[in-house]
Amino acid sequence: MTTLNLSIPAPILTFEAYAQLTGEKTRDIINAVAVGKLPVYIPPHPPTQNTARVKKYINVLAIYIAAAESANIELNIA
Repeated sequence: MTTLNLSIPAPILTFEAYAQLTGEKTRDIINAVAVGKLPVYIPPHPPTQNTARVKKYINVLAIYIAAAESANIELNIA
């Protein structure tokens, strides 16, 4: 059985940190999120707070999971 070990820098990253990690511009990341191309994590917030004003993060773990599924790789997260 083949084992694949991945090192994920963090399960979630700010838009700026993700842009730096991937070598893209922050504006490109914001645009990709706006059109739904990148998964986003929105932390819990009070129901009275406007969701549009809550700081959002790129869900890096979801990106790894989607990549594994598209390559037909079984992924076990411990």
